Amino acid sequence: LVETGKGWGWPDQSAKYYHLTHDELIQLLLQKEGELSKKQEHIQELENYIDQLLVRIMEQSPTLLQIPLGSGQAP
Repeated sequence: LVETGKGWGWPDQSAKYYHLTHDELIQLLLQKEGELSKKQEHIQELENYIDQLLVRIMEQSPTLLQIPLGSGQAP
């Protein structure tokens, strides 16, 4: 419980979970952990893809990654 200015109440973020049972909370937690795991896996795949692209660019056209001297702004 927190002081809301209108008396004591549940914080907005936790209020949406107040009506759930313990088992429902555990089920929701497991679902969110699964979603997070999938997102982390997807992020890792994207990072690997970007790394591979950068390696290919460095091997084939490294000048694309060079910043022209004396140029304070991007082209």
